Amino acid sequence: MDKPIYHLPHTLRNWPWVRLMNSHYRQAQAQSVAWLESFHPFFPQVQHVFNKCDFSDFTLCDATMDAIENPDKPRPEGENIIGEIARQFWRRASVDVPRPCQERFVNSWRTYLDSVVEQAERRSKSYICTMNEYLAARRNNIGSEPSFVFLEISLQLDLPHEVMEHPLIVALNRDTTDLLILSNDMCSYKKEVLANDAAYNAVTVVMVNEHTDIAGGIQWISDYHDEIVERFLRVREDVINQNGFPSWGTDIDDQVAKYIDGLGQWIRGHDEWNFGSGRYFGDRGLEVQKTRVVAIV
Repeated sequence: MDKPIYHLPHTLRNWPWVRLMNSHYRQAQAQSVAWLESFHPFFPQVQHVFNKCDFSDFTLCDATMDAIENPDKPRPEGENIIGEIARQFWRRASVDVPRPCQERFVNSWRTYLDSVVEQAERRSKSYICTMNEYLAARRNNIGSEPSFVFLEISLQLDLPHEVMEHPLIVALNRDTTDLLILSNDMCSYKKEVLANDAAYNAVTVVMVNEHTDIAGGIQWISDYHDEIVERFLRVREDVINQNGFPSWGTDIDDQVAKYIDGLGQWIRGHDEWNFGSGRYFGDRGLEVQKTRVVAIV
């Protein structure tokens, strides 16, 4: 019997940002892995998989929220080590970070934790939602909003809330998140099918709601992805050219341009990670990236 296959579209064929490797990546990766390993949070074989995937998604609990809000407070004796990991992480990451940026992280982290609980409940019930319901929930639990704060931190930006809450910046963040969701779900579909855990995936959501097969679901998502790409690039031009977007002075305007460029790089980097991390395609990721053929086996 033939293996079920599907073809991944070239979603970023018109994306103007190319892959760039940060010169500090390997050193920072090694330091990050060593720091995490110092807590001995995983069994050795799980730690090996974690390192190979270059992935930093932990099991979350209430302790992380308290640790993020109180990074200078010692964690209670006997608490799960995740609390201390979260405390040290934010205490180190938030040094010299502007107050608005810190506030955005804390607020978005709280939203993320709440949405993870909802996601777990839906997964446990194999609930198939509508695409609008799916995207509304997934925008929170994919973790992009708290991650975008580190884009600000890495670029040493100091953007006030009124800039980051402008509707066009909000729209760019939302479209970036949606591109990450759709790309992630097309790549993760095989892994989730084999784990019997594909009910909470955009491919399944589209297949059920549009009454189509895998190829039809992938095509629907690809078309929608193209629409978002076009909108992102159009809104980006509006912001840069101050078409419906005000000027806050040369310094802030330059920072906004850097932030948007960072979003563009983020989308490219995420696409590269899908194939290079080993999480979805193991050692065959680069082959899949080239052929675009995924066999569900």
